[in-house]
Amino acid sequence: MYEKRTAVGILRRAGLGLLLLSGGCGGGENEPLPPEPADRCPAPGAGVSVGGSFREGDTPATPTRRLVLMGGGPEDDAAATLFAEAAGGGDVVVLRATGSLTSYPDYFSSGLSPSPRPASVVTVRTDTPGAGADPAVLCHLRRAEAVWLAGGDQWSYLGGWPAALGDTLAALTARGRALGGTSAGAMSLGEAAFDARHGSVTSPEALADPLRSLVSLSFPSFFQPELSGTLVESHFTERDREGRLLVFLARFLTEKVRSAVVGIALDEGVALVLQGGSYRVLGPAGRGAWLYRVTGPAGLQAGAPLELSGIRRVRLEPGSQGGWPFDFDAAGGQALQVRGGVVGTS
Repeated sequence: MYEKRTAVGILRRAGLGLLLLSGGCGGGENEPLPPEPADRCPAPGAGVSVGGSFREGDTPATPTRRLVLMGGGPEDDAAATLFAEAAGGGDVVVLRATGSLTSYPDYFSSGLSPSPRPASVVTVRTDTPGAGADPAVLCHLRRAEAVWLAGGDQWSYLGGWPAALGDTLAALTARGRALGGTSAGAMSLGEAAFDARHGSVTSPEALADPLRSLVSLSFPSFFQPELSGTLVESHFTERDREGRLLVFLARFLTEKVRSAVVGIALDEGVALVLQGGSYRVLGPAGRGAWLYRVTGPAGLQAGAPLELSGIRRVRLEPGSQGGWPFDFDAAGGQALQVRGGVVGTS
């Protein structure tokens, strides 16, 4: 463990200092202490915890650019394996603001059978999200071939992380690293994201007043290029989130003055894998990935229910695959509208 090796280093240095003071082992009193290895990340500071399978140094690896989005609940093992393999035998870093330091390292390194296996899997937990610029956090991230954003409260990521962490994630994306996430982690990777700044919001609440404070959007600096013009929603069918997704998309459409925006909505246990201009849907039978294109116009008025037209909805079963960006015109799907805050067919 990282913490254990750090403690051993301190004891070793303290012991050497005692020997120097006593004049033992052939050292003069001005003999310098041995330097720390240059390839070791620093110990985490206050507000940061690190755990998992460590290794010293940064062995070269060839990662595959791959984006893996999951809808929360149990991870899909096949999609998680694709994520771990995308590291190309390099380092995987899991970012989270709460939760276990060991569950994902155990899962990605021994619970699955990726080929090749990652050289290391480390969880970096920003117990205080604002500590995300800690040198240890940025060091582990810069070495990563693949980065996973765990679930939790997306405001910890979108509102709590400092700019330095977001800039580092953006730089990793530009270098072709693999990224992925589940639930709040997946939601944080779109160009627009419901940020839960003031807490969660239900579909009836959002549809009744799309400008209420609970409907809060962020536009992450580290959004993934495959998700340009796109917002991600999770726990979709299980938590009846279609209404609020349409509100988020209406807000995205108007606030960024777009001709069209896209929503990706994932049921629990479902994964959408994007790579090289194509997509795959993985997950259990009976669940799905839902894609929405919204062109509007949108009617947004404080205290009034949503009015929205120009909605196209397509459901993708597990096992579906095809080209990305998704071709809504070829797919057909179903036309929807929102009138007086009620979603219906058009």
